[in-house]
Amino acid sequence: MSRAEIHFPTKDVALREDVGVLGRLVGELLREQGGSELYQTVEAVRRLAIQRRESGDGSDRELFGLIHGLDSARAADVVRAFSLYFRVVNLAETVHRIRRQRDYLRDGEATQPGGIRYTLEELRSAGCTWPEIRSLLAMLAIQPVFTAHPTEPTRRTILEKLQRVARRLVDRLDPSMTPREARAGMASIRAEVTSIWQTEEHPEQRMAVTDELEHVTFFLTDVIYRIVPPFYETLEAALEEVFPEDAAGARVPTVLRFASWVGGDMDGNPNVTAATLQRTLEHNRGLILRRYRRDVLVLAQRLSQCGARIGIDPLIHERVAAYGELFPEAREAISGR
Repeated sequence: MSRAEIHFPTKDVALREDVGVLGRLVGELLREQGGSELYQTVEAVRRLAIQRRESGDGSDRELFGLIHGLDSARAADVVRAFSLYFRVVNLAETVHRIRRQRDYLRDGEATQPGGIRYTLEELRSAGCTWPEIRSLLAMLAIQPVFTAHPTEPTRRTILEKLQRVARRLVDRLDPSMTPREARAGMASIRAEVTSIWQTEEHPEQRMAVTDELEHVTFFLTDVIYRIVPPFYETLEAALEEVFPEDAAGARVPTVLRFASWVGGDMDGNPNVTAATLQRTLEHNRGLILRRYRRDVLVLAQRLSQCGARIGIDPLIHERVAAYGELFPEAREAISGR
């Protein structure tokens, strides 16, 4: 099937437009950063690859000839160019899933296939009762495990840049955005993507245990830490919507846990010792405590109520007093107001 014969459903037109915008952005960046020759080489490889796929006859002599004729430096740049393109396209697909989810939520009547509420509705239609659902949740245990020696050791700095690009793409979903704001958003995306191109993806130094730990903790602290609470909130809300009489106020048991070999893989990495394991545990503990502290400080700013105007559970006073005895220096540092 040729590209001309591919028809996108209406729901995916916005994705096609985003991919086009980002593809042109990458093309402009290649001309700017690598010169016209690099851009033309990448375009030639792209066209020949499409031609090879559409012809269906396995004709790849011209494509292979072009690739084999590149010196190592140029070949590396071509690979990086395609890698960068697919990175931003993957982000566009991720943002499109967010767009589609919002469309379903705005609709209010249709349930998004494959979603939590959709799954619960399917179970209810199949005859599952609330006690059975509650029993299933009690038995459910999902525990992704992060392995050591990642096969895709993208540097944390690049992951953070891609995360910022994704946020700017989500901002573009706002229909109230002005043309000037939209241009500023695209300029920000352009700057981040340019910075990714200029950043060494794989330094010459071999990954140490600390590098592996930095890679994994990005997902734990910058992704998972943020999405787990909304996941439980969404699950609880879906239960109340599908089983309104039974699930109202029901608390979902812990179904998600995460584990990691990084910093503790003493069988697979001779550089991991007991001291490494201790440092890893201290590092992870410090990371989560700092995030808890940050969130508690935000909560302290929001909860400005005073005992003279509202009732406060005596247990809170007891807990504050107990912590004050455990941490007297911290207690003294807190303003009396």
